Amino acid sequence: KIKKLSFGRFVYIALFGSTLAPLVSEMAYLLPFAPIINLLVAILMGIVCGMVLPCVVVHSLRVHQGFNLYNVGFASGLIGMIFVSILKSFGITVPPAQLWSTGNNDVLSLFIAIVLIVLFLIGFYSNDRSIKGLLQITTHTGRAVADFVLFENVGIAFMNMSICGLIGTLYILVIGGDLNGATLGGIFTIIGFGAFGKHFKNIFPLILGVFIGSLLKTWDVTYPPIQLAALFATGLAPIAGQFGFLPGVLSGFIHSSVVLSIGVLHGGLNLYNNGFAAGLTAIILVPLFETFFTKED
Repeated sequence: KIKKLSFGRFVYIALFGSTLAPLVSEMAYLLPFAPIINLLVAILMGIVCGMVLPCVVVHSLRVHQGFNLYNVGFASGLIGMIFVSILKSFGITVPPAQLWSTGNNDVLSLFIAIVLIVLFLIGFYSNDRSIKGLLQITTHTGRAVADFVLFENVGIAFMNMSICGLIGTLYILVIGGDLNGATLGGIFTIIGFGAFGKHFKNIFPLILGVFIGSLLKTWDVTYPPIQLAALFATGLAPIAGQFGFLPGVLSGFIHSSVVLSIGVLHGGLNLYNNGFAAGLTAIILVPLFETFFTKED
């Protein structure tokens, strides 16, 4: 309204901007004022974040050059970092928490299987009851902006979404991980971005890189943050798509370390911690890959 622009231009930022929702709820409880004052301040902070976010998102995309599909997560991490720094300077800290559900694999496997089958069938019928052209989607690097519905068609995009979701689900089940709210969020993120940058060829190296990292580093492959890292590291799929298999594996390997170290910067107020980590990883690795993995004309 202030800039007299159509809200339609900012819908996706508004949706992904919900990643900063913890900032609102935490402020409602952590501030040392009366409950009604806390609530009003929390709402005001949420509005301020929403107004600032579109400006930051535009510039953060330029920083990683579209190689991090979770651009709003990266921008939100920067905003969350600023807010947490200000709060800490006033003696207000956000207590860490980890809630992780187990024992749901059977029922959630059935649920996700139904979703993936339905997605594939919708895509199959939308593509004239054919998988023709499905492999063509792997010729795209996935670098943002990469709308597969526009590049190919809605049928191929739906089938690709199903296959990408299957890869993420099978990974969690094969390693003996847990299907729960967090990992389903990761799987559905993979599915969603199966229409916008991810395909089975450019996500596999990232997942493999995180897996290799878990074998060599100090944490187990089933460590909850690493399960999430394997799923959300696929936000760096454009790196594997443009530079190849080995850079993709290396990116996943490094991402798994970065993501476990930067949460303290935003205090958990940015739910897309992997998007923040992916942005930082891309900023460092992309210039190196452009130097050593790009052929000279």
